[in-house]
Amino acid sequence: MSQNLKEPSPVAYSISLYVLLLAAYPSGFRHEYGPHMAQVFRDCCLRSYRQAGLPGMLNLWILTLIDFIKSVLEEHIQRGIHMSKSTFIRLSGWALALGAVTFMIVIIISARDVPEYHPNNYLSNPIDLYFEYATLYLLPASMLLWVIGMVGIFFRFKDEGSVMAKYSPILGIIGAALSFLITLSWSLEISLTTSEADWWMFIGSLSMYFLALVFFGIASIRDQLMPRWNALPIIAGSWLLILWLLSVFDIGNGDITDPLMLGLTLLSMLCLVILGITLRSDVREGAALA
Repeated sequence: MSQNLKEPSPVAYSISLYVLLLAAYPSGFRHEYGPHMAQVFRDCCLRSYRQAGLPGMLNLWILTLIDFIKSVLEEHIQRGIHMSKSTFIRLSGWALALGAVTFMIVIIISARDVPEYHPNNYLSNPIDLYFEYATLYLLPASMLLWVIGMVGIFFRFKDEGSVMAKYSPILGIIGAALSFLITLSWSLEISLTTSEADWWMFIGSLSMYFLALVFFGIASIRDQLMPRWNALPIIAGSWLLILWLLSVFDIGNGDITDPLMLGLTLLSMLCLVILGITLRSDVREGAALA
């Protein structure tokens, strides 16, 4: 797709992210209609940006995501792929694991040692392009994948176990969805509050997601929801709470580059990968997804 070099950066970032999302459609549909859909989305982005600025772009994204999820399911069903409950849960397991891998990449990029910029040092750069691209693309993608993963957990266990097992994934879905919208607003360069407030909103919504994992892990151990690895959600969800405690007691340097904090984060992501694989492989055949 040809792209105008004078496009505003929020429009260019949005188009790039949308093109990545088109991969969820069946290959035949994507090859036939993908370029046209991308062009229509580009025109909508430009119109929204000109008429309402960045808030208009965010509103367009919300409406687009709602239609995107609905249309992807419809196209798969119409093309003969039966989206059963078990099929969706397996796909959500991959989404949960892939979201953890993506987030892990963001953390590693954030924690790496970057030389201080100097015009005579070719290894340094005034703008950390790796970190910028990770924040613009990988971070929102990981949050969206975690939404799908939590939806799969909800469908898998909503009819089993206690009230906590049924409703804790809903808390996780809300937390991951809010995190996605916040990181998407960063990609679109929208700042409805101060930068510090945006950051704390992200931390708060991310805390909801990981707290939901802890609650689900407690229910999983108590009700033995899975044949194995029932403690994984607690280990995966506790890392952010442990980081808070470390900060309160002034342990470590309070930065993601601290080896202890980095190790806890990577351990949590590894547990999420295993949880996603477990969710994918250990699911019974179910009825069609309503």
